[in-house]
Amino acid sequence: MENRVLILAPRGRDADVIGEVLSRDGRKCLVCRDAATLNSELRTSAGTALIAEEALSDDDMPQLFQWLEQQPTWSDFPLIVLATKRTERRPKHALELLEKLGNVVVLERPLHAETLRRAVASSLRARLRQYEARRQLVERVESQERLHLALAAGRLGSWELDVETGALRSTEAFRKIFGYKGPTLDYAQIVESIHPDDREMRQRALDRSIAENTNLTIEYRVIWPDGSVHWVESRGHPMRTVNHATGCVTTRIIGVSLDVTDRHEVNEKILASQLVAERLNNTLESRIAERTQELASANDQLMKEIHERSKVQAVLVQAQKMEALGQLTGGIAHDFNNLLNVIMGNAELIMRVSRDERVNNMAQTVKRATERGAKLTGQLLTFSRSSNLDLKAIDVISMLHGMRDMLALSLGTGIHFGTRFDVEEAWTDADANQLELAVLNLGINARDAMPDGGVLTIHVDQRSAPDETMPPGQYVVIGVSDTGTGIAPELLSRVFDPFFTTKPVGKGTGLGLSQVYGIASQAGGTARIHSEAGKGTTVELWLPLRERREAEAAIPEPDEARSDGDRRILVIEDDVDVRSFLVDCLKMLGYTVTEAAQGRSGLERLHHDNPDLVMVDFAMPGMNGLEVISEVKRTHPRLPVILATGYADVDVSKERVDGYAVLRKPFQIGDLARTVKAALMSSHA
Repeated sequence: MENRVLILAPRGRDADVIGEVLSRDGRKCLVCRDAATLNSELRTSAGTALIAEEALSDDDMPQLFQWLEQQPTWSDFPLIVLATKRTERRPKHALELLEKLGNVVVLERPLHAETLRRAVASSLRARLRQYEARRQLVERVESQERLHLALAAGRLGSWELDVETGALRSTEAFRKIFGYKGPTLDYAQIVESIHPDDREMRQRALDRSIAENTNLTIEYRVIWPDGSVHWVESRGHPMRTVNHATGCVTTRIIGVSLDVTDRHEVNEKILASQLVAERLNNTLESRIAERTQELASANDQLMKEIHERSKVQAVLVQAQKMEALGQLTGGIAHDFNNLLNVIMGNAELIMRVSRDERVNNMAQTVKRATERGAKLTGQLLTFSRSSNLDLKAIDVISMLHGMRDMLALSLGTGIHFGTRFDVEEAWTDADANQLELAVLNLGINARDAMPDGGVLTIHVDQRSAPDETMPPGQYVVIGVSDTGTGIAPELLSRVFDPFFTTKPVGKGTGLGLSQVYGIASQAGGTARIHSEAGKGTTVELWLPLRERREAEAAIPEPDEARSDGDRRILVIEDDVDVRSFLVDCLKMLGYTVTEAAQGRSGLERLHHDNPDLVMVDFAMPGMNGLEVISEVKRTHPRLPVILATGYADVDVSKERVDGYAVLRKPFQIGDLARTVKAALMSSHA
């Protein structure tokens, strides 16, 4: 229901024709005969709606405008208006109607079928992202509710006090501890409710906590509005926030409070019992004292567990955000790699069929640009990868040269970036993607340490093991130095610890440097840091030096691995442009090609076409590529299959079904030809 396409075009056969065009792409379409039907279906659920301009004058159209205005915050429903082409400027009232529609795309008739498909596909993708945002918003609200339930279960009231202004933010549970049931509670009311004998003692503890930046732990009496006296235990910690623009420092204290009246009553009863029992048995005093100490220890342990639970909850929320970001990055990369594949492939086709040197030069320029785009996409995707290290021999100098563009974009214009290489080559065994991620992490950390600008330098040299903590031998040392704020000496020993960060709350996870240390350790090396407050920081990656790897002699191959017979290939690909490109290339290579737009329809054609090879995309609606391959292998176990994927961050080998080859997008025609020929030859081996 959420991906339906609603069509309102009351005149002629426009609605039926549009429905037929979109249905061929597998879209679920519903033709609405009037605005009342459209309004009813919108309240059920839909992905987008196509509305003819003449339908905007329908008497029921104001209900649509009302529905759009009342959308929840996560929703911005996409609309497509089919407008009549005009030679003169559109009337003012027509423009006002379009403005009321909000998120609208206007297509002038007569329409090209491909323009319509693309507009609908774009609108549906935008709506799916809105549904995903709704899901994440619901999860975040549920997470906050769980935290509130945990605080309520412990009868804890949370609060936040601005020391300079006296502004107090508190929960309902906190206000109940002081005997107030209203929606607000001023700090002045809190001070006034404290027992006169305890006010000075409480204020001294508060001042000491702020001055020494230490935990606040204090118990005091409060007088409720009804005159009853209650004991309150408050725990908190000061936090200071620096406004770099003004230099002003804001101090807040955040903490929790608990009504411990019952505990004090128990303690008073115990003391009374001690006085009575003292005359009977002197040993009773020591036993009661031990029991009291156990109760206090248990209470301290409870408070510590509550604090640790809050920290774990914060880490969990951040992990969920990072997971969602990784999934979103992978999806965007798939679409982007599909686009790059179409551009690169068609540029190569132009180079093969054109005899015009000028045209060929332009096509070559396009091809080079798409290859750079593919590399940049691969580098960005290292943020969402979670596979094990793939250690291979790499030249660190070449790798850093290839990262210059990405580093420059990440650092911004306020940072001066330079490199210094003391050697021409520096070979080591490492996972290139993970090592790039480590260097990029260090660059971003350095950027954050230089909010007012500065200099970032990456240098590479070779050194011997500096001490006995590392195995003897030669090492490649990658140093990332900045001129930033530096790190205090007492914190240096903890910077590689997981979840430890010197950044303000909400600005870092504390996982960056620990991840860098882990990458270096798994590659057989280590990471070291040198820093001085106010003078900058240098982080060094020490990786074992290895001998230079000689490039393998390339096996000469023909320009085109053309078909050596009448071989039939079935292409299953949901993207129209990519599918068209694949079909053209395979036909040019001499193969007989049939095609299908989805996995289910491809399986239906399998028995009719009787192909010699199946080529299937990984990410498709309904059935993905691995599910299609599994079904193909069940019915045709000896049929060779090629899986084409633009998910550069997906390790398909983890879900591998025996008997298929993988072709990564974007690819060149030569790669396609060799992969197809190898797959066909393997089926006869």
